[in-house]
Amino acid sequence: MVRYLWAWGGAVVSMSVRPRHRRPRPSQPHRFILLLTCIAFSEPIVITGESVSSLIGSPVENIRMVNGHGNPVPFQVDEITPEGEYVCHLGEAPNSKDANGTLDSIDEIVFLKKDCTPPGKSAIPEILRGGTGIVEQIEIGGGEDKRVLFCSSDSTIPLSSQSYINYDHAKRKITTPWYYAVFGKKRFHFVRAGIKSSERSGYIDFTRELRLRIFLTVLWGLLPIQYNEENLVCLVSRYKVGPVRLVRRGDLYLKLGFFLKANSAAVNQICYPQMVRVPVYVHLPVQFKSFLKEAYIEMTPVITSQGKGYDFSVPHQGISIPLGESEKLDTIIRFNPNNSYFSVNNGFEGYGWVLNSDMKNRFLDGSGYIIQRPSERNGIAHCGYRLNVHDMPRGYYLITNWVLFSNHGIDGFESLRNSLENLSPVSTKSSKTFNAIKAVHTTHK
Repeated sequence: MVRYLWAWGGAVVSMSVRPRHRRPRPSQPHRFILLLTCIAFSEPIVITGESVSSLIGSPVENIRMVNGHGNPVPFQVDEITPEGEYVCHLGEAPNSKDANGTLDSIDEIVFLKKDCTPPGKSAIPEILRGGTGIVEQIEIGGGEDKRVLFCSSDSTIPLSSQSYINYDHAKRKITTPWYYAVFGKKRFHFVRAGIKSSERSGYIDFTRELRLRIFLTVLWGLLPIQYNEENLVCLVSRYKVGPVRLVRRGDLYLKLGFFLKANSAAVNQICYPQMVRVPVYVHLPVQFKSFLKEAYIEMTPVITSQGKGYDFSVPHQGISIPLGESEKLDTIIRFNPNNSYFSVNNGFEGYGWVLNSDMKNRFLDGSGYIIQRPSERNGIAHCGYRLNVHDMPRGYYLITNWVLFSNHGIDGFESLRNSLENLSPVSTKSSKTFNAIKAVHTTHK
């Protein structure tokens, strides 16, 4: 028997649940894509041109990256404009004209740590010796975890033919070795998503949609207003897809009704092979309590029948709730979800969700984790978080949602989350810094 703590209306209730028998983990498949999924943790590393300053001014198309064995690795250079915008060449409103085609100090170079190699006896691989380009060695991590990669401006070095990202803009669908997702038209969030199966080829169609609920009480609590995902509109104007990440640039706003819309925010939805990041600035133009009494937003993915063998889990609170049981459940677990995470997994595979906000926790009383079983949205359940806001000073607040995908169960989610909390150190002859994956180029209007 496993004992769990629940928070219900301020009272903590202890509940015992008999663990379900897990099926034995299958032997590792011998297909490349499944080996990639089950074995490797794909921590994305983001550095800026400033970290390889000797290459600044080199044509972007000439940049190459190889590991310690001299093998080309997948990477991409994403140019950043002086205004902080990603240069995206595709879509209805590309901003290619803002690119200068050369590596600048603020441009980003992206690759995966797993493609780097442990330090070797030789300082520089053979393929880089005697070349015409400038070479910089990049060191990631430290100790036994230390890895190296080499960046060069020698365009005669071949590019890697491998890509982790496949994106069909017409279908608004991204596919990686860990997950797939279909984004809604005029939305920033998905309408269908699946996780890579560790037992068979293909994906598990796991989530039907992302359920959104926004609740406000205005005029000092006299007028309650509700919105859902149909009211949260995102017009994706341009995008860039590379071998390591997809950047979708959109303008996000809330339709208030009566032909009104709230202030818009520029959103960069960034999809890596094993995680998705969506940073959004929320603008509060007035002191919260001067107009609003209460407000909250709920984000709860709707789980399909494929999730019957999965649990909703908040590991750091010792909470684990089976999603496939027939007994009805509709509750909020009042633990502040800010800077924490939950997962939906079956012990082997699943997804996790990390909420990061710069809002002070004292303004988030009443927040918690939501679960409804079965879901009102025609699923076996929906589960996620509620962010409850009160007494917030006016200003701009950054809310970032990370969605993580793993085939290593709880350990996999911990590794992914730790990579975000404890950023890998990055050293070159030019600088000593950290993984810049959390840098924000999202702006507000």
